[in-house]
Amino acid sequence: MRRLSPQVWLGSLLALALMASSFLVINTAYQTRQLYSGLQEARAKRDALTIEWGRLLLERGAVGSDTRLDALARTTLGLKTPGVDVTIVMERP
Repeated sequence: MRRLSPQVWLGSLLALALMASSFLVINTAYQTRQLYSGLQEARAKRDALTIEWGRLLLERGAVGSDTRLDALARTTLGLKTPGVDVTIVMERP
């Protein structure tokens, strides 16, 4: 049996190292694309939630102003909710 020279061993080792490195680069590029896609989805969800949060703040402000007006009317003007005996229900013909 013939022994292989050190140059052949070194060449084979370098070729294997090059192939392993290539596979790792491909895997890293794939993972980077996957993570970037996830990042874009998270940003889109964040933007949608920010818009919804703004809408909820506006709604809270509208409801809060009605509550404040009701409290002012009751305390300052002494207004109260009318009773059942003075409430008139009107129907459309």
